Amino acid sequence: MSRSAGPVERSLDTTPASAHEKGNPRRIPMYKFFSSPLPPSELISKLPDFTDTKKLNPFKPSLYEGEKEIIAQTEGTHFTVEKRLGTGWALAWFSPGLWFKPVLTGSVAPLKEGSAVVFEGGTPIPIKVLWALLIVIAATVGGMFLVMDYPANINFDGLHADQYFFATIMAMNTAIGILVLLPFIGWWLTRNELASVAATLENKLQLQPVPKSAFD
Repeated sequence: MSRSAGPVERSLDTTPASAHEKGNPRRIPMYKFFSSPLPPSELISKLPDFTDTKKLNPFKPSLYEGEKEIIAQTEGTHFTVEKRLGTGWALAWFSPGLWFKPVLTGSVAPLKEGSAVVFEGGTPIPIKVLWALLIVIAATVGGMFLVMDYPANINFDGLHADQYFFATIMAMNTAIGILVLLPFIGWWLTRNELASVAATLENKLQLQPVPKSAFD
């Protein structure tokens, strides 16, 4: 089920900064698997030691309570973590970096000894679906406008009908182009966030990377 990284679906690169500086970056898949000697409940209980609970507070610049760099939300043996906003949330609303902000989802399952931990990273699925719908809507509305507008232009302003037609096509293509470009901008602005969050979790929880086959 592994897929290549893209604007809204990227790999979790937990390579230390020193490795990148040496010109030897190590990319890892969107899914990564770990083991821990701790049982699931004890492992999850360690998250508050280095994360803040995802609790809204519009009076805080980052929109959430606390000051820690990582914000977490837990539900049973599942958790989601993301990097706290570096700028005021009111200003960040105008940035594709917030619209397509990646979230790391983790799940913990018991083993005979300890726990199995799985990381999955990317932009939340609802955002992907919403953006795909926006592109489809823009293309559909533009096409319908062309179908209905062009005959009227021929009847009432035939000399300029072609100009209106091509102007409409250009406007529609521009709108669709912007909608397609924005996810790439969002990916570029947040391209290192998943790597940073994943590396912090791996370090703080003292997780040991293992191949997926270890859980089969």
